[in-house]
Amino acid sequence: MAHTCISAYLPPDIDPTKASIAFGERALPKLNEELQSPDLLTRQQALMALCDLVHDPEHVYQAMKLGFLDNLKSLLVDQDSTVRQKTTEILYIMANHNVGR
Repeated sequence: MAHTCISAYLPPDIDPTKASIAFGERALPKLNEELQSPDLLTRQQALMALCDLVHDPEHVYQAMKLGFLDNLKSLLVDQDSTVRQKTTEILYIMANHNVGR
């Protein structure tokens, strides 16, 4: 006879280090709000998700249009080293695109 077994582990396809991203045009404005959050974990998750998104030049253009550069510039002097590292990585990826130069 079969029985149910509930695991204490997360499903393998869920990454707790990344923020959930809104769909479509609302994704980047939501991440922009989360970058300004006083909560450290929220900022880190938003940076992890943004790092994946900025590989697309269209997202880089939209991010620059929404004013991400000012928020990223302020995160470069954050107290947390992970925030500073991911911010630098995002700026590096954005600078590699024609739009970001």
